[in-house]
Amino acid sequence: MEILERQKEIIEREGTGYKDLPKYELTESELIGQFDFSHAKYKKIIQEICNDWKPATNSDFFLYIEVLRCLNLCEVTSGKDNFIFKIPRDKLKYIPCSESIRRSRQALNQKFLCLPTNPLIIERRAKREKAIRKYFSMEKINNANYFK
Repeated sequence: MEILERQKEIIEREGTGYKDLPKYELTESELIGQFDFSHAKYKKIIQEICNDWKPATNSDFFLYIEVLRCLNLCEVTSGKDNFIFKIPRDKLKYIPCSESIRRSRQALNQKFLCLPTNPLIIERRAKREKAIRKYFSMEKINNANYFK
């Protein structure tokens, strides 16, 4: 118990705890408005990145890092054999969820924008989407039988 208290004390003292983050009590319509604003902003940034840098169309990780760089939330430096990603502590609360960036990219792909250029990536994404659709259709059947 004493060790946990000390760890909690260290976390709070170093500023890595959650106590300084704002607490939101938003209505559903306010949340939807926030999502809509963020989604539109991310789609615009993603489209610019993908038009300027084709590797971002093939990798959500590359795309995510570039989005962070465009938002001035991340600094990328490189060494001989590695990359170093620096994110200042004061900017952590502004970092978008990687899932939001992926969904924004996917929304653009559905409009035939920012499509991957690598045929292997296209095939892999199509295969994965087919498997996910099959899984969720099976899950609906299983849930329907479960509630009978």
